[in-house]
Amino acid sequence: MAWGRLLWAAFLQVEDALVRQILKSPGFHRGVQRIHRTVQEVKYGRNPNEPLKPGEATTNHNKVDQDRFIKHFVDELKNQWKGTPTELPPKK
Repeated sequence: MAWGRLLWAAFLQVEDALVRQILKSPGFHRGVQRIHRTVQEVKYGRNPNEPLKPGEATTNHNKVDQDRFIKHFVDELKNQWKGTPTELPPKK
């Protein structure tokens, strides 16, 4: 029974050292910070004061431009369905 307690104490010391080592690592804290940020964005929406991430689109979309693009896209699909796709301008 004394061996069991001694073995258990040694296990706890190793486990404690491992936990301390993990808590000291910057990668662990970056991971926790990333998870926290993701949870906050899901719960409360994106932080407007945070800069845009690379490749992230801006939210300043013009409704008229969207409607014009959709009309052009649908017209192009119709032309291709008929077999008369719009010709591209020649390359310079």
